[in-house]
Order: sequence, then structure tokens, then C-alpha cells
Amino acid sequence: MPTKTTIQYRQLKTEGLWNGIELKPMLVDVLRRRGWADNAKHRILDLDQDQSFVILNKVSLPSTWDGAVFAGQLIHLQEGADVHAVMQSLEDDTSEFVVQSLNVGERARVLKGALYFAVVGNHVGIIEGAQVRGRTLERYLTALLQRADELEVGHAVILNSKFIAGDGKELDESTEVTVAAKPNHGVSKTASGQLDQIMEREAAQARDRGATVFDVLRTLGWGPEAIESLQAEVPDDGWIEGFFKVFIKEKRKRKPISRATINEALRNIDPADLGLRGNGSEKNGIVKLSVQRSVATNQSLLDPADAMEQIVNALKEWAASGKIDCRFD
Repeated sequence: MPTKTTIQYRQLKTEGLWNGIELKPMLVDVLRRRGWADNAKHRILDLDQDQSFVILNKVSLPSTWDGAVFAGQLIHLQEGADVHAVMQSLEDDTSEFVVQSLNVGERARVLKGALYFAVVGNHVGIIEGAQVRGRTLERYLTALLQRADELEVGHAVILNSKFIAGDGKELDESTEVTVAAKPNHGVSKTASGQLDQIMEREAAQARDRGATVFDVLRTLGWGPEAIESLQAEVPDDGWIEGFFKVFIKEKRKRKPISRATINEALRNIDPADLGLRGNGSEKNGIVKLSVQRSVATNQSLLDPADAMEQIVNALKEWAASGKIDCRFD
């Protein structure tokens, strides 16, 4: 049964690299020249050095790679022979659903999530997974190209978003950016037995979905004692929220922040948490260039072939409407 998905637009940042760089032909050349095109085991990378492997798994047919498009599925696998699941139907009338521990075998790897993408020149369309985000694709492509000696250490693949105003108008630059960080919820003393689970969940959210209030305060230079003191003020049933303003000042006036800087700095932040002010304000909010499409599913997973096809269709639509400068011939 098809499911609605969001296809996002990204574009390779070429500044700081070299003239004429194009991501799609470089990626295809590396896969062919290194002999990584036909065997997925050569495309396995342990990005975090923790035995959780990221793999460029399914790819578009190699016979099509001389055309404009390269597409693929990125999967993230983690260790764990035991999977916890509810085996009953959620339609059952029951006082509680029983959580069972299922052993899937010592050699099994659990799928953390999947991401789907397509590349045309330096233009990229992606469908993010709940746990595998655009940042994972950036890190994977950087590591793969460094492993193939195409990128020097210190260089990175950065896939910028394209932000547009909610009312259809764009500001060339902004004098102020506001960012809402993820709230940090307090832990009740009566729930102390669940502390380890909560900390594990909070750590996973920070790693996968972005910074919390305390993460931002650390970035701003707050020391551990100051943060602990602030945490101690939060009631057991309370939480702390943060709303931060970012601007550049020179003496008595603010210096504008360029749209290119915004597209890069905020590329992995949910646009619902952002706001801009400049010569006017984006009263209807800002959105990433994206579109919703129905994608066929195989049980609970997106069908890779259909996901890639829908991403390519979105890129073609954006190109035809003049939203991106992308050629398919």
C-alpha cells in the first residue's frame, strides 16, 4: 500500500572544493574504477567505529549510469541479536500488550533505518528515514570519496538545503535567525528506575534529530557547573525550553546573514523551528524546497525502486518549473 513521503531538495556545496566538481559523475567513476559497483560488501562503512554499518545498498542499474541520474538506497545496520516486539494485533481487546524478546540470530543485523536519494550533477533529492537523515548521507559520501582518494582529509560533502519563504517570497539576506531547540524534560524522582532507558532515549534523540537546549548552551560556552545548576532548578514534572536569536553585529548595526549561509547552516534543522527577519519578515515561516509524493511499500518499508523513481520525478518537476537549474540531457 502506498504511503506519503517527503522528498527534499539538496545541492552540493562546491565552495572550497575545486572548479568543475560534479558529484554524480565523480561518484559513478569511483564505484566503477574501484570495483565497488557490483558488490555491496565493498560499499560498507563503519562511520562511527561502533560496528553499526552504513551501506550504499541498492543502486540504480549500472547500465543507466552514463545517463544523467545516479540513485541509491542507504541503509544503517546495528548490532543486536535480540529484537523487542509486540506480536499481537493492535486491534485486540487486551489489558496490556505483551512485549516479547525475539532472537533473530547471532549473525543478524537490525535495520536502524534507510534513506533514498538520487543525484543529477550536483543536485540531490532525498527521502529521509526516521533514523537515517541527510547528515548520514553527507558523512557516508565524504568517507567513501576519501577512501577512494577523491577528497582530501578536511574536505567534506555538504548538501545544502534550499529555503524559501512560506508566502512564496524570498529574502536575499536576513539580519536575524531564530532557532528553537528541542526541550529538555525533567525526570520525576518516582521514575528513577527508568533513568537508564530515558537517558538512552534522550541520547539517541540528540544524535539523530538535533540539539537540545543544553546542547546549544554548551555550544555557547556554558560550563558543566552552570548547566548542572540550571538543571537543578527544573521541577520534577517540568522541563526547559530555549528559543535562540542568531545575528552578526559590527559596532552599532547588525550585519546581514547571506541566504547561502542560511542554506548551509540550517540544512539539517526542521524549518518549523526557524524564523528569519530582514528587510521584511517571513511571517508565514520558511520551508525547505520539498514535495510530498506517494511511494509504494513492501510491508513497512518503502519500495526502493519506486522511491528512487519518485525522487527523480521531483527533481524533473523542480527543474521544469525553474526552481532549480538542473539539466537531464
